Amino acid sequence: MTSQQIVGLAARLLAIWLAFSALQIIGNGIALNNQQGLEPTAAFFVWAGIMFLLTALLWFFPMVIAHKFIPRTKFEDTLHIPASQAVMIACVIFGLWLFTVRVLPRLAYYLSMAAMMIAHNQRLAISDQFNIVGLGTVAIEFAVAAVLCFKAHTIARFFTIKCVPDSEE
Repeated sequence: MTSQQIVGLAARLLAIWLAFSALQIIGNGIALNNQQGLEPTAAFFVWAGIMFLLTALLWFFPMVIAHKFIPRTKFEDTLHIPASQAVMIACVIFGLWLFTVRVLPRLAYYLSMAAMMIAHNQRLAISDQFNIVGLGTVAIEFAVAAVLCFKAHTIARFFTIKCVPDSEE
């Protein structure tokens, strides 16, 4: 793989992260717009739309972005890392990052909240709906992080078939 292809791959991984963040923003917007006493706003959905636009640009034009950051080199100027291994490493790093930055802090919050409610003999079912919905997003992000880490080989095969010419593997 050339250094531009690695940056292009990173751009696509960033696109995936942006898409998940945009979906979370939409969920937060729906939850806040459904709360009593608050006036509905479209700001969440506008911001999510902007993020989806950035996602599309990063996904469909990763090499244009890569060439903006790294000057073009000859195709012979390759890094001697097999493409599939580079993609596997990137997937595992992204999965670990997602788990560390997104899942663990929010999971710690929900576990401490549950422990506090149990200690005060309160039922978890009386917790407000927004917190229960937030726990669902933690579960989804945990599943995505687990797939990225444990299915990195399958994901790498998909990315290298779609993105890297046969001569590169």
